[in-house]
Amino acid sequence: MISKRARRLCLLPLLALLPLLLGGCVQLPDSPLPIGTYLRGTYEQQYSQSEVVVTLENGEVINALAYADGPTYTQGEAVVIYQTGTTYVLNDPVRTPYLGWLLGAVMVIAVVVARGKGLRAILGSGLTLLALWLFILPALLSGHDSAPLTISALGAVLAVCVYLVHGLNWKSHAALTALWSATTAGYFITLLLAHLTHLSGGADRAAVVAQNSYGINALSLYVVGVVLSAMGAMNDVTVTQASVVETVAQNQPGQPIHRLYALGMQVGRDHVGSMVTVLVLGYAAGALPLMLLLRADPKEPMWVTLNGEALFSELAGLLIALITMLLAVPLSTGLAAWWVGTHQRIYVQPPIHSEGNGTGG
Repeated sequence: MISKRARRLCLLPLLALLPLLLGGCVQLPDSPLPIGTYLRGTYEQQYSQSEVVVTLENGEVINALAYADGPTYTQGEAVVIYQTGTTYVLNDPVRTPYLGWLLGAVMVIAVVVARGKGLRAILGSGLTLLALWLFILPALLSGHDSAPLTISALGAVLAVCVYLVHGLNWKSHAALTALWSATTAGYFITLLLAHLTHLSGGADRAAVVAQNSYGINALSLYVVGVVLSAMGAMNDVTVTQASVVETVAQNQPGQPIHRLYALGMQVGRDHVGSMVTVLVLGYAAGALPLMLLLRADPKEPMWVTLNGEALFSELAGLLIALITMLLAVPLSTGLAAWWVGTHQRIYVQPPIHSEGNGTGG
């Protein structure tokens, strides 16, 4: 359907971003020397009110300090021990095996529901997280205004994931073009708003700690967070809208571009309605502790609470994500309709009874 030359041209933007991604990787500052060591062990019994008996993996039996308000352990339970010098502290239960079980369940269900495409989606998500850890976080740790590089890297990673899951085709091209266009708009809207309202990115306590400890630009962290959340929603709507237009063309060949767009937007409007709710609930879940603290303080009037950077930045991020998602729906639908409308011959389906004597029955 697509020539080899066109496929190579589609890969050029990704190859051009590769040096930038590698450059972000080498910007990672030197890690401080560790003060202590983490060990694995097996909980045996409570020795006293503040001490427990633990058998380490090497067979050594030790007494470890335990927090009074910590969880209650059972004999034989795997635990994490923090050692500094000759002191051992019971840190946590070993939780990571449960992540393996959950991941296995997700993969099985994805394969049952979506077969190979579901498995490729899991692989693509893993690649996204790997790129976030290896390239994007080091770029943020550089301490400079690395938002443009980081967002470019996110766009490249999403392109790889979309092509991996949905194939190197014009449906994917339409979805990615709409996603990149809306992401660019969201990025500049966020920068403009931060400038006009004097946002510092310091409303998030974790961002402040990261800025003070590692010199991270807190405002860049905020901008990247807003754009990243928007890209997740846009990845869904853009691919879905392009798929809707392609399906309409396959089942109703010969439709003009404006008709394909109109039919696609019929689904798009329903999609927008559901995705707005998804984004609002997602942001509400993330900001729930903050909203509880603000709601519990009756001393400030509501307009002062809304005006404060903590709540304002959360609400602004939500509204910007909604704007970019709303832009992405007609963009992806229009691009897909334009391409399908100009390449109708690809979607003309052959008759079902193509063999035999040509008679029906």
